[in-house]
Amino acid sequence: MVAMLPHGTWPSPISGADIAGSEVRHEEVLVAAGAVWFTRTDRETGQSRLHRWRPGGGVVAVAPGLDVRSRVHEYGEGGLMGAGELVVVADAGEQRLHRVRPDGTTTAITTPTGSRVRFSAGRPTGAGGPDGGMVVVRETHREDGGPADVVNELVLLDLDDGSQSVLVDGHDFVGDPAVGPDGWLAWSTWEHPDMPWDATVLWAGRLVDGALEEVRQVAGGGDVALADWAWQGHRLVWVDDRSGHWQLHRGAPDGGDETLTHGDIDLGNPRWALGRHSLAVVGDAILSVGVDHAHPRLGIVEDGAWTAVSGPNESVWVVAALEPDLAATTGMDVVTSELDQDGRQAVRLRAADGGVTTIDEIPPISTRAGDVADVVAITVDVDGDRTHAFFHPPANADVVGPVDDPPPLVVFVHGGPTSHVPPVLTAAKAFWTTRGVAVVDCNYRGSSGFGRAYRRAMRGRWGEIEVDDAIAVAADLARRGWVDGDRMAIRGGSAGGFTALAAATRREHPFACATSFFGVADLSALAAHTHKFESRYLDSMVGRLPEHADVYEQRSPVTNAHNLAVPLLILQGLSDRVVPPAQAEVMVDAARRNGIPYGYLTFEGEGHGFRRPENIVTWLQAELAFYGDVMGFVPHGDPPSPIAT
Repeated sequence: MVAMLPHGTWPSPISGADIAGSEVRHEEVLVAAGAVWFTRTDRETGQSRLHRWRPGGGVVAVAPGLDVRSRVHEYGEGGLMGAGELVVVADAGEQRLHRVRPDGTTTAITTPTGSRVRFSAGRPTGAGGPDGGMVVVRETHREDGGPADVVNELVLLDLDDGSQSVLVDGHDFVGDPAVGPDGWLAWSTWEHPDMPWDATVLWAGRLVDGALEEVRQVAGGGDVALADWAWQGHRLVWVDDRSGHWQLHRGAPDGGDETLTHGDIDLGNPRWALGRHSLAVVGDAILSVGVDHAHPRLGIVEDGAWTAVSGPNESVWVVAALEPDLAATTGMDVVTSELDQDGRQAVRLRAADGGVTTIDEIPPISTRAGDVADVVAITVDVDGDRTHAFFHPPANADVVGPVDDPPPLVVFVHGGPTSHVPPVLTAAKAFWTTRGVAVVDCNYRGSSGFGRAYRRAMRGRWGEIEVDDAIAVAADLARRGWVDGDRMAIRGGSAGGFTALAAATRREHPFACATSFFGVADLSALAAHTHKFESRYLDSMVGRLPEHADVYEQRSPVTNAHNLAVPLLILQGLSDRVVPPAQAEVMVDAARRNGIPYGYLTFEGEGHGFRRPENIVTWLQAELAFYGDVMGFVPHGDPPSPIAT
């Protein structure tokens, strides 16, 4: 029998501990040595563990002592490397490279440096034998140096003795190497103040006797950005946005190119992390992730068009081509990392004709049909333009809310800000919706997945345009009567935390409270103290310094903290190098000065994102109690309140 209870008080089948366990995720995939390799978060420690799948052998965990993550760009991807017979991993602690043997044992290749020297996105130059080499991105941090002292290079690594020789230097950044036939190599570069989704150059050269020759620019440059690239025989296939959307092109290193696709969806994603691919070349076939209004699906490119081969409820994030022997054995073409609409995560083998085999699956947080409502895509007019969002209404198989009592709303603001959220019900959202709290995901102007013009709409306007959009989406849902306009919260992490704080410190906004986890409070401090990868990000998002110092000050939540009039919850990892704890502390001080109720929780050993299960439980329980205190409902189980005055 279905009970009727006030929204926010519903007993949920999903606990904070369940969410911590659901933070298990597939992070990277690689095809090498006749197997599919992938990393999966360890449920107990939050570390990233290596797994291997072979036909007929199932999935086995290997190299159990290693936490596989690269810290190049600080974001933790590109730590699973190799091709042919070679598999190499980066250990998260020391950032040493280790070769993984067929029996799962490992041998260290590089020497310890205290994580000052980091590696990512390596590919072998040949078959990956013991006497071969590997081309790899190297990031070197000077002891006691700052972002300007970090050096990014493409190096040739000797797999026997760990020695390295520089192949490409003199650029602010280098991107993933792709090894082609006859010694050909392709890679990308970009320069400050551009991010890789602003302007990128694709290069090619021949590796001869440990040095690059015949180096030439193949694509990109100017105002063109690349999303991915791969070799198809002696020609390169790449994705660039010259048309206004990321579309596919093909050409030889010595010049000339042909456009392979024309369309109004993006065939790729912003390159936030190395080692993550959205393009796979399989013989004569090309498979690519296409992002249509923030929904990423796998498709095949034929006759100038991209056609989806994954299902409508599947969001595909990473793709890698299978090697010929593995493809022949499995009857499949690529391996993918996916997230289904119900929150199910999977590593799958897929064929160009739509066939699919699941290798490893992380089940959704709830398998009860009544706990999952249909996601509603909404478009809202704002400032003569349009913004997009996905609405997740409350759903619980055992409970409904009063018909005349609309639910409270939590506005989720994604990070980046140049990223997007797909139309899927993750465990993080189901935690709220199964308790009778509605959720809306804002893909504000500036998000990816809607073409270049939408992605670039935020240029010079961060701290304004996405705040306008979040407010407009929340107000629109209240006008529709889908949510209670007096009980709306805004929350986000990193760049999303900045937006939550910026909204809460506006003179007028509709939110009853705000939550920020590792959010930005002082734009000038962020520009001065963040890591190299994002140290010039704000040049395009806000303006160049020192010329636009006044804009940085005007848009910083700490400057407008005198307007803070609603309760605030802040959560912060004390080891965060992207947004350091000082950013959180200035807002806590402001709330204290204003006499505003606030909660402030810090986590030892956590960086830019919380990984330890016990910390995730503490965070969610605190946030739930916080909204209950502010919005006037008592959550089932009555978790302790984090609010202090």
